[in-house]
Amino acid sequence: MTALRRRMLEDLQLRGLAPKTQQCDVAAVQQLARYDGRALDQLSEAELRQYFLFLLNEKNVAESTFRLHL
Repeated sequence: MTALRRRMLEDLQLRGLAPKTQQCDVAAVQQLARYDGRALDQLSEAELRQYFLFLLNEKNVAESTFRLHL
């Protein structure tokens, strides 16, 4: 497990989220990373906006899935 992933899981635990919710949140971030292929801290607000529009308009994800990614 990478240090960044471990840190994210720790932060989610500190927020009191259930283990399944933690797993879903990590998976959502991993999907975003795969979508663009760049380091997440290099994505602009406009690029994130395009990703969320992609989820809605091309992937047709459910509202609850969209909120998870957002």
